[in-house]
Amino acid sequence: MSKPSLLLLAESRKEGRPSTSSGQTVLFFLAFCFTQPAAAAVAPGTYDGSQTELATRLVLRADGRFQYGLSYGALDEQAQGRWVEKDGQVLLTTEPAPKPPRFAVVSDTPKDGDGIEVALDDPELLQGSPLTMVVTFAGVAEPAFVEVGEDGRLPVPPGKTITALVPDLPVFPIPLAPYAVKPGGRRIVFRFEPNDIGIAAFAGEPLTIEGGTLVLRRYDREIRFEKEQN
Repeated sequence: MSKPSLLLLAESRKEGRPSTSSGQTVLFFLAFCFTQPAAAAVAPGTYDGSQTELATRLVLRADGRFQYGLSYGALDEQAQGRWVEKDGQVLLTTEPAPKPPRFAVVSDTPKDGDGIEVALDDPELLQGSPLTMVVTFAGVAEPAFVEVGEDGRLPVPPGKTITALVPDLPVFPIPLAPYAVKPGGRRIVFRFEPNDIGIAAFAGEPLTIEGGTLVLRRYDREIRFEKEQN
């Protein structure tokens, strides 16, 4: 409150009348306090979340864009797009949205007898590891992981019927679209199409704000990003 307002308030009290000027000053002060925007909890800059066996960095730019990179064992991923701060979180959205990898069917031919044989058109893709299929059985909600035999045959438990399947891609966190299986004996060959593999498909991915730390939960790890000092 200004000095003239204080003098006017004192004079008004002596004369037993209310001070219009002082009341307006108080109201103006309260309005000023409540209309000022809160300071942003997150400062743009470079944040480092590296820890044992994991290297990662996040850059939040003042124009609302972000850049992200992570290396964890055999997994490497990156992303760029837009970030916003909302309800105590930083939300990341990849732009443009990446096209996920997939297994395309090269051929699906009938074979003698029952059962299913599967193969990849590029066996080197597995680097010596056995081929594992994500199998959906009729009447079962959750898919099962079934390892293919050396002869290419997919073992099926008695009484079970396969309705869909797709090769497993362990380094990709999102399940790939399954392929519907036709009745009878089949021999199916798949081809891997990487598309935008390695680009994280963030769609409002939340990072919790804890003071000056941004916390991301990914790949069963808690990643704590600390702002680098210039």
